[in-house]
Amino acid sequence: MADATSIQADVSGVNPTSGTPQGWRRVLARHNRNIGDIVDDPTRGPWNSTHNGINYQGTYDAFEQEVTTAEQIAWVHTFSDGIVRDSGDVLIELMEFAIQWRKANNLPTSAK
Repeated sequence: MADATSIQADVSGVNPTSGTPQGWRRVLARHNRNIGDIVDDPTRGPWNSTHNGINYQGTYDAFEQEVTTAEQIAWVHTFSDGIVRDSGDVLIELMEFAIQWRKANNLPTSAK
């Protein structure tokens, strides 16, 4: 069974012995992000898991899943109109645009 220090280190994303941050756990939350920052980074790539000597595509690890989710959601970007938006702003504006476009083209909503 893991001791409390090891568990706290896992939760904090640091090496339990040295306390230094684990690089793979780094997420630039609410930092500026541009197109390609994730997919063009050679230190980021597909994550796979090995269990009982068998390699599986993807990850079953909750911490790894949180990192990849945060990389996709927790960013901001200064758009060409000079306005800084986060992913939530983008989704809201995109949906409002889709609603207006559907109404203008007499198309039904996607909501059910």
